[in-house]
Amino acid sequence: MKIGVIGDAPAGPVLAKAWAAAGHELVGVFVEGPEAIERVEALIPDVPIANMAAVVEDADLVLLAIPSNDIEITCAGLADLGLFGPKKIVVHLSPLKGYEALADAARFGAIPIALHPVMHFTGTSMDLTVLKNTSIAVSAPEPLTSIAQALAIELGSEPVLVLEHQRAAYAEAFGVASSFSSLVVQQAIGILEEAEIENPARLIAPVVRSAVEQALSQPSMKIDPEDAF
Repeated sequence: MKIGVIGDAPAGPVLAKAWAAAGHELVGVFVEGPEAIERVEALIPDVPIANMAAVVEDADLVLLAIPSNDIEITCAGLADLGLFGPKKIVVHLSPLKGYEALADAARFGAIPIALHPVMHFTGTSMDLTVLKNTSIAVSAPEPLTSIAQALAIELGSEPVLVLEHQRAAYAEAFGVASSFSSLVVQQAIGILEEAEIENPARLIAPVVRSAVEQALSQPSMKIDPEDAF
């Protein structure tokens, strides 16, 4: 397929590069910010940076690497320009929204897919290694879920189906795990820095990883709110 990327999010050029390695053709990228342009030039330097409409028109798969709040309005604007049709696949990367956020594209026959790699992106080549060891939450209309799953597999990842009614719970879990783990790790690093211990991140990295692995291997616990006080 011909793939076009819309948006400044670090995940955009990373996924594009991974799909290119799987045999797809990158036809264009629409980015605006200087950091986003640098990421494109570093990861996919041969791909032209063009205007949004041109990228969407040329692509078979349109990757919307944009903030969650911009998905519907961007999709609606592109639909009003007549840029979607039955042979187009439209993918967004938000953990917060399912494929219904792409309803305006689906109205014209395009295939709407929500695809969220369960990781944090730096926008560098290091993400390509992490991507091959992560899961991807995918959702699409029931007859088309196999397409979403295949796209995840081509990235080297494991697809996990998240239905529309499960999206809110998934987004909450991802947010809790992400923010809580970051907060705790940063707090531990801060304690070591105050004690003037060298390389605090490297020092605690093994225990952080082992603690996470141990937690993941144990059954989940439902906590009574009264037990927290």
